[in-house]
Amino acid sequence: AILAFERHATSKIHAVTDIFNISTLGFRGEALPSIASVSNTILVTRDKNSELATVIEFNGGKLKDISKAAANIGTTITVKKLFNNVVARKKFLKGDQIEFKHIFKYIHYQSIVHPDIQFSLISNGKQKLNYPRAASINERMSAVFGANFFENDLIEINSQSDQVKIKGYIFGLNEKYEGYEEYNYIFVNGRFIRDRIIIHAIKTAYEPFTKKLRLNLQGKTPPYILFLEVEPEKVDFNVHPAKLEIRFRDGQLIHSFVKTALSQALYDYEDKKFSEVKQKFYEASVNSAQNVPLNNYHRENFLDEKRVFQDKKDQVRFKEIKKEFEQVYQPDIFKSFTQEDRQFEQVLKQQNSSQTKIELRPEEDLINPWQLHQTYIFVQVEEGLMIIDQHAAHERVIYEKMLHRIHGAPPITQKLIFPLVIDIPPYLSSTVSELLEENIAIFSKVGFAIKTFSGNSVVVDEIPAELKDWESGQVFIEILKQLEDEFKETENFRESLAKSISCKSAIKAGQKLSKREMVALINDLFACDVPYFCPHGRPLIIKMPLIEFEKRFKRIV
Repeated sequence: AILAFERHATSKIHAVTDIFNISTLGFRGEALPSIASVSNTILVTRDKNSELATVIEFNGGKLKDISKAAANIGTTITVKKLFNNVVARKKFLKGDQIEFKHIFKYIHYQSIVHPDIQFSLISNGKQKLNYPRAASINERMSAVFGANFFENDLIEINSQSDQVKIKGYIFGLNEKYEGYEEYNYIFVNGRFIRDRIIIHAIKTAYEPFTKKLRLNLQGKTPPYILFLEVEPEKVDFNVHPAKLEIRFRDGQLIHSFVKTALSQALYDYEDKKFSEVKQKFYEASVNSAQNVPLNNYHRENFLDEKRVFQDKKDQVRFKEIKKEFEQVYQPDIFKSFTQEDRQFEQVLKQQNSSQTKIELRPEEDLINPWQLHQTYIFVQVEEGLMIIDQHAAHERVIYEKMLHRIHGAPPITQKLIFPLVIDIPPYLSSTVSELLEENIAIFSKVGFAIKTFSGNSVVVDEIPAELKDWESGQVFIEILKQLEDEFKETENFRESLAKSISCKSAIKAGQKLSKREMVALINDLFACDVPYFCPHGRPLIIKMPLIEFEKRFKRIV
C-alpha cells in the first residue's frame, strides 16, 4: 500500500513486453502520488486474505499516519482540500458547476462502457446519478439515455476483421432529429477517446447520405455510440495526459475499417427503407414480362397502385420544377429604373404643393430583398451589397427581447391549450434540474409558466410567443441542452437563458421567407442595440462594396 504512493510505481508491468500489451484501466504511475502531494489523501485497502484493512494518510505530500481498521474488501480513496497547499493552482479551477460537469461527464462515459460496475455520484449531499449493475451495455444505455432510447432511428453496427472489431449504434437519417452533438461517443478497448482518424472515417461514411440534409445538419454528423476493440500492441494510449487521444500503429487500416463498416450499414439501412416499394415494382415488372395471371384481388390492388404512380409521376415532377423556378426566378430583382419610377419620384417631389392623393408602394417593393439558398438575405444599398444571415439576425433580435424581459419588460406569451408534462432526460436532469428549480422566476420573465411536477418532470402552461414550432415540448428539451452548454461558458444564467431561447426560436437556415418577412426582420435587426453580431459574437452582416465587384469584373485595376 505504501509502495502505491511512490512515483512511477505500477502493478501493470511485470516484464518489458507488458509495456506494449496493456489492456487494463487505472491511474498512470505518477497519478496517486501527484494527487497526494496537493491534497489530504486517505487510502483504505483490504484484500480477501486480511482480517483488517490498511489505512494510509498523506497530508500535502507528507506521510501522516499508517494504521489498521475494519473495512470491506476493496479499496477506497478519499481526497480532501484539493490544491489547498498550492494556492496558485487552485485559482485556475473553474466554478463549482463547471468542475462538477467535468466529473459528471467522466462518470457518465465510464458507466456506459462498464455495465458490470455500479456507479453512484453524490454532490453536496444530493445523489446526481445511480446506475446499478446491468446485464449488458444495452441495458446500461437504456438507464443512461432513457427507456425509449432504442425507439430512435438507430442502425446497429457489428463488424470485425482479423485485427479490429466494432460494435454499437449510429443514428439514421431522420431529418427532424435535433441535438446532433449529444451522443458522439467512441470507445476503444474500454476507454472513451476522441480520435481524429475515427471521427473522419465516420464523417466520410455519412457524407453521401447527408448531402441532401446539408441545411438541417449544418455540417454535423448524426449521433453515434461506437465500441472498438483493437489488439493492444496496435494502439498507444499514452500520448495524452488524460488519455483522450490515442495513436494507432496503422491509422489507415482503422480508418478504412470504420468507414467500410458504417457505409455498409447505411447502405443496408437505405435499402431496407425502400425495399417494400422496390419489391412491389419488381414483382409488377416480372408479372408484366412473363404475363403471369394474377388473382382478382391482387390484380385490382396492383393496377390501382400502378395507375396512381403513372398518373402522378410526370405531373408531380413538372409541378415541382415549376415551383422551384418560381421560387428562384424573380424578374424584378435586377430591374432598371423605369419610366414609372421616374413618374413616381416626380409625384413625391410635388406632394407638399399638391393635394393629389398618393398611393405609396409597399416597403418590400422599394427595398426589394432577395433570399439566397433560403439562408442569406441580399439587399442592394447605395455603396454596394448587404448580405444578412437570417438565422443569426433573428437570433440577435430574440436575444435582446429576452434580455429586456429579464430586466423588467413584460413578457409576451402564448398559453397552451392543455398543460404539458415534459420529462427531462437522465443525462440532463442531474445538472439542469437544479438550475431550473433555482431560476423559475427568470423563466417566468421570459414567458415560460413552469412548475415542477415530480422527479425529473415539469409542467409547462405557457411559452414565449417567439416559439412558433413547439414540437410537443421537444424544443424545451433542446433549450435546456443549449442552456447547459451556454452556462458552462459564461456562468451567467440570465445571459445563457436568453442565448439558448433565441437559438431555438430563431428562423432556421433553409426556411423560405417572403419579401415582407425579410424586410420586417431587417427592421427589427436595426432596432437592436448591437445589430452586427449574433449573441455568440459571430458576424451576421457582410457588406460588399461596389468597388469590389468592379475589381472582380476587371472594370478597374
